[in-house]
Amino acid sequence: MLYFSRLHRAWPAYATLALSAAVAATASAQTLPPPLVPEITVPARQGPSLREALDAAWALSPAARSADNRRAELQARERAASSWINGSPSALLAQRSDRFNNNGGFREYEAELELPIWSPGVRGAAQRDSAAQRLAFEPQQLMARLKLAAEVREVAAGLALARTERELATRKHSEALVLAQDVDRRVKAGDSARVDGLQAQSLVQQAATSREQAEVNLARLQNKWLALTGLTATPSLEDALPPANATASPDHPAVQAAQTRVQSAQAKLELSEADKRDPMAIGVGVTRERATFAAAGETSLRLALKIPFGTDNRNAPRIAAARAELDDAQADFDTVQRQTRGELASALVEFDAARRTEANMAERARLSSEVQTLVAKAYRLGESDLPTRLRADSEKFEADLSLARARVGLQRAISQLNQALGLLP
Repeated sequence: MLYFSRLHRAWPAYATLALSAAVAATASAQTLPPPLVPEITVPARQGPSLREALDAAWALSPAARSADNRRAELQARERAASSWINGSPSALLAQRSDRFNNNGGFREYEAELELPIWSPGVRGAAQRDSAAQRLAFEPQQLMARLKLAAEVREVAAGLALARTERELATRKHSEALVLAQDVDRRVKAGDSARVDGLQAQSLVQQAATSREQAEVNLARLQNKWLALTGLTATPSLEDALPPANATASPDHPAVQAAQTRVQSAQAKLELSEADKRDPMAIGVGVTRERATFAAAGETSLRLALKIPFGTDNRNAPRIAAARAELDDAQADFDTVQRQTRGELASALVEFDAARRTEANMAERARLSSEVQTLVAKAYRLGESDLPTRLRADSEKFEADLSLARARVGLQRAISQLNQALGLLP
């Protein structure tokens, strides 16, 4: 009676009475097997895991390919800040003579080496600035990897859903072909009207169109996956379930990257305030000269100290730019903290909703499977018409498709929750 009550809610009354009579008439001759919910799962093929896919995508990313040279650049800056000279030495070679006017034999040769030196307080500020930049590099790399992980997770989920939709569309087309052949035999035998055959053929064409659309969507996502990761194999959508009572952590890569950016901006401001003039320079030179052809040559040693002056024309724009960068970094840090908390709260809500949706769609698929089994049995016995059979098949297909989408949606919700927590695959 439970079956009949469900059918009474789902179908017209005349179909319910016909089905009840058909089942009652055949109960002693044949026992229907218990209806089973079709097993619809996220495709689980021998493909790369999300971690392997992320590694492949990261190897192709500009951030990864330039990482070694970026680290070398930061190390070189630290070495330069630790040096005792502030820049590159320069050499001066000069000659003076009177050969172009009276040519009395005056000759002078001069060689000088100039070494730029740090102004007071600048060397320490430069060391702190280079150290802050080096410490900020790895969190920035981790944040770039986390952003790439979000893209990998999303494309993998879309690809899994596209493959499932393609498989269901293919199954529906096969079932439509079988039904069309059965209806055609009935039409030829005079048991069904010609309009039923036309409806069955129309259903075949509709299913074929849906299958082609699913193929196109799958091909588009496969090409997107290939461009992102360089992999052709279908990814596995399994993502580890995050711990219960998940909360926002200060170790989130986005928070760490924003915090180190603030520290780097503070160090840059300190350097701008300390470095108020161009580097001073010490010069050591040797001069060799003679007054006339008959005079003996004389050698002298020359020491020089160059002290540039600092002006507002040089310092004010640099300090203002450094302060603006610090303000921007602090504002970005506050924004990132709010965003991470908001994204985590949204991900938790979506995860709970996805679990409930998956359970509801599983129950819907079970009920539609029972209905479709009864309607198909009644149709084979001639106690139900073709439109009722088509409605039952359509409802079963929609329920199966909704269940498949719900299961992929649950996996996507788990991935989004891990993403909000800052966890890599």
